[in-house]
Amino acid sequence: MHPESPRAVIAMADAVGSTTGIIQAAERLGAKEYIVATDGGIIHQMKKRLPGVTFIEAPTAGKGATCQSCAHCPWMAMNGLGNLLATLEGAPGHEVHVDPVIGKRAKVPIERMLEFAKKNLPAMKGSGDA
Repeated sequence: MHPESPRAVIAMADAVGSTTGIIQAAERLGAKEYIVATDGGIIHQMKKRLPGVTFIEAPTAGKGATCQSCAHCPWMAMNGLGNLLATLEGAPGHEVHVDPVIGKRAKVPIERMLEFAKKNLPAMKGSGDA
């Protein structure tokens, strides 16, 4: 799972990391079955890389665009380098407006990801998993 997930869920995970890290963990751990809570496209990539392994999509709240619907998230499919570049360059129609209350709450998972990286990336580099 991703490091920005709730702490209680992270505590149950066998692997926490980036999208690449999650795929590499499935290769490294060697299990024949995994429950995966991430975007459906990532699960598809995992199935392609490990055809003899069963990947079970973690239960979600449905197929809507909510945070309880990771495997069917339409917003993840919209992310790409072109859109990111346009946003960073301030292209018309790519402005980002965040409600200050939501921004404050959103800062929490970002800080978790940065803290996770600070603690774990040096160790991961030494193991060949970075």
